[in-house]
Amino acid sequence: MKNKTWTVLIAFSLITLSNCSQQDNTTEGTKKEVKKEKIETASHEPHSYGGWYCPDNLNGFPAVDIADWKNVPVVNGRMATKEEIQNGTSLINVDMEKYPNAKPLDMTMPILASFSNYDTKREEIIIIIQALNIDNDSIVGFRYLNGGNGSARLNEVNILSPAEIEMIEKAKFVAYTLTINATQDEIWKVMTKPENASVLQSTFDKDGKLKSDWRKSTNFNYHYAIPGILKASFAGNMYGCYYVQNDYDTYKYTEKVLLIENSDTHITELKITCGPFGADYEAQKEVIANWANKVKELSEMGIN
Repeated sequence: MKNKTWTVLIAFSLITLSNCSQQDNTTEGTKKEVKKEKIETASHEPHSYGGWYCPDNLNGFPAVDIADWKNVPVVNGRMATKEEIQNGTSLINVDMEKYPNAKPLDMTMPILASFSNYDTKREEIIIIIQALNIDNDSIVGFRYLNGGNGSARLNEVNILSPAEIEMIEKAKFVAYTLTINATQDEIWKVMTKPENASVLQSTFDKDGKLKSDWRKSTNFNYHYAIPGILKASFAGNMYGCYYVQNDYDTYKYTEKVLLIENSDTHITELKITCGPFGADYEAQKEVIANWANKVKELSEMGIN
């Protein structure tokens, strides 16, 4: 992304990705067949085989509640087809002409694991949906519980034991999509201009309990009361689509807001993913829907 916490990501992504937010973007494969246990990798160097960090790919890989992680689509025992790579079943597309010896690793997916994410500065829970032998590397493609995708070398992820999985709180994500008859520029101004904060505040703070300076601690006109300490933050234009992502330490809470505008009609899809939430899930679901609909109302009125 574009602030300090995302500098390394953007430097790499601008070379390797194209429009994460619109579709799942993946590429390449492997040169020769090597048994998994003999593979040696330089774990600190990013691999070059595709499926890189796309936290905003909420269309291709929407959020998954922890209770449902075993139900995500995967391909086991063979290479994925092009269609499966495009429909959210798989992630990395191997060029078999260039790398004819590419093959899947002997792993049955989905697999729940954790991954130390440099960009969010947190240990993230991930669902491994693809595992490949690629050019002397063991590479896995995965989806984040809070939406989006990524990939890494196998030795960079920690496969969770049944006991560790059992300890994870069965929390849920709020995912909300709304169509707005306005451009993404117009909606972005409503969402982010501090002078609009007071109008939107009533949707999530009906009793007026927030301190008057609450807007100084966030990058858009929304506030969750107990997110914890902010670990990483981004708000700006990412590959032609406006995007917000805030990552906090408490419960690994994350806010993602994505705007995708139709260039012909200038109608915009607002996609929101927040969570995970526990006992307050239903209340936060209502709050987020109210907030989104207020954004829609103001944007379509031309108040920006």
